[in-house]
Amino acid sequence: MLIIAIGALFACTDGTVVEVEPAVDLDLRIERLDQELFHATPDSMAAVSLRAYATYGDFYRAYIEDILQGAPINDPRLAMVLHRFVLDPDWSAAQRAVDTVLGDLEPQRAQLELAFERLRTLFPDSLVPRVIAFNSGYNYGIFPTDSVLGIGVEWFIGKDHPVIGYLAPETFPQYVKDRMAPGMLVPSALKGWLLVHYTKDIRGADLLTNLVETGKVMVILDALLPETDAELKFAFSKEQLAWCESNEYLMWKDIVGKDQLFSKDNEVIARLMNDGPFTNGFPHESPGHVGEWIGYRMVMAYVRANPDATLPQLLAMDDARAILATYKP
Repeated sequence: MLIIAIGALFACTDGTVVEVEPAVDLDLRIERLDQELFHATPDSMAAVSLRAYATYGDFYRAYIEDILQGAPINDPRLAMVLHRFVLDPDWSAAQRAVDTVLGDLEPQRAQLELAFERLRTLFPDSLVPRVIAFNSGYNYGIFPTDSVLGIGVEWFIGKDHPVIGYLAPETFPQYVKDRMAPGMLVPSALKGWLLVHYTKDIRGADLLTNLVETGKVMVILDALLPETDAELKFAFSKEQLAWCESNEYLMWKDIVGKDQLFSKDNEVIARLMNDGPFTNGFPHESPGHVGEWIGYRMVMAYVRANPDATLPQLLAMDDARAILATYKP
């Protein structure tokens, strides 16, 4: 009965957006590990670290050992490592930019709260994570775990900030820096959460399955953030999104003409699904990871053709060919 009731809460109204009316209320917070560390006095770092471990538990261990790769959590030198980190001129400058550009993160908190209310409406048993903001020293922008959505807030201070200019271009090419905008924080965080928690294990699957499973995530993301510009959800530029819209048929013709749709070749799949400044084999005006957009268009075609299907039912579908049957680019 619950799924039937939820089905009435979303509809594809204009052929491009699935709308969800939230039926639950949440009180979501963004916990500020970044400020707890960078606003502490240097001589109190040992006590601050112990308090953070008590507050954040295993996520703090992951932050120290996996994200910062600083020292084992029980290493007596950890306070010294953190002391050097928060006093480093580059990382402290990045944190000051976070404090100035992003402030208390209230607009982002409100967006995330509404998005997770929509997600809980669609999937009543879904977990609402703790949201923890941290400064990763540009190691991780989004770090989802089983129960925590971690956000490296220094990744979203704006591409024109001087700190971004100091990042090595061989590690941080321009197309990556172009995405380091405040408006990318919420869609990036939600996409990261959905990709970890709402996709099947498709290792070894063909290209079609990769397109469809990623497309499902993008349709859900669309439902969670209907007010957000599409280019932010796809991490494209406006020009790249326009190129996709103008060249959908030509991309599809290329895939089908090369007999790649059912290929399990990792190189074939990586060409369309992996990130990059553009997609190999397509003009330089194309975006990387263009398979996200193709998959989204495929799944949206199925949603339009099956208006009574719910998003939970869509997510549970195992037959990618059933979704392919409705796609006419």
